[in-house]
Amino acid sequence: MRRLNNKGRISLLELVIIIVLIIEGFFLLGKAFGWTADKATGGDDRLLVNTAESTAAVNSLNGMCCPVSNCGSSGECVHKMAGWYVGYYDDLTHNIVAYPPKGYNQNQEMRIKNKKYYGDPGTMVVQIKCKEGVVELDWVKGK
Repeated sequence: MRRLNNKGRISLLELVIIIVLIIEGFFLLGKAFGWTADKATGGDDRLLVNTAESTAAVNSLNGMCCPVSNCGSSGECVHKMAGWYVGYYDDLTHNIVAYPPKGYNQNQEMRIKNKKYYGDPGTMVVQIKCKEGVVELDWVKGK
């Protein structure tokens, strides 16, 4: 097959192909950085879920299974709803509180295990429900 150029010179077609490849490389590099940034901010939401779950596990060792920090209820706990003890993780105090605080999610899509939740950033909080040693977490609307 005949060469497109003579003695080391680049033809116009080769120049166009090189420019297109460089542009494509920058495009793919930008996509990779965007994907990495999305995964990093999603990690903050996952970290909050892990912290909420750990805090709930420790708090529910109070004999009543109530996840709310410093629950002073004697007998029937006031945080019990439909058989579940319910609390909300507060990211400012790192405690589980009785009422939903202001939202703190950083992404529009959050995950807990295989379940996806959707909400605008800064609108959702982690809800903790405990029942007979079982701890369940969900993202719900905050204050």
